[in-house]
Amino acid sequence: MKKLCYGLLTLVVLVGSAYAVAAGPGPGGPGGPGPDGMLERLLALRLSDAQKHDVAVILKENRPAFEAAGRAMHEAFDGMRDVMCKEPGNEQLVRQASRKIGAAGEELAVLRAKVEGKVLAVLTPEQRKDWAEGCMPPLPPKMKERFHAGHELINEWIDTHAGAGK
Repeated sequence: MKKLCYGLLTLVVLVGSAYAVAAGPGPGGPGGPGPDGMLERLLALRLSDAQKHDVAVILKENRPAFEAAGRAMHEAFDGMRDVMCKEPGNEQLVRQASRKIGAAGEELAVLRAKVEGKVLAVLTPEQRKDWAEGCMPPLPPKMKERFHAGHELINEWIDTHAGAGK
């Protein structure tokens, strides 16, 4: 019973952490990590042909690094999933897997920051202002509701089976 509760609680924490680590709704989404997440924002800036070329070169130069960082992130989450499925009671393995997720997320965030810094150098002051306004949109309401609903369901289940007290 304890293992199930800890597993469910860990799952909730991991889902919430995934959003914090990824710093956006996900790859390809507005503001998501990687060059795909930047496209919508870049299109809204009305770049000149020269700017489009310069930004495309920056993204092309960094594409392999984004792909590698994305693979590392997926592998880290796969590692955590494997640990939680096979040995959820092994605190050392859970901590190691968690550190790998954090390290992969950190590398992805640093890479994104470096690339965005290079892109910003190509933009006009007005475009930089527009870029900043589109930065890191909050989670869509449905995602927030789904997270909170899951949290409430877990708490309800715990209270039903363990009693309502602490």
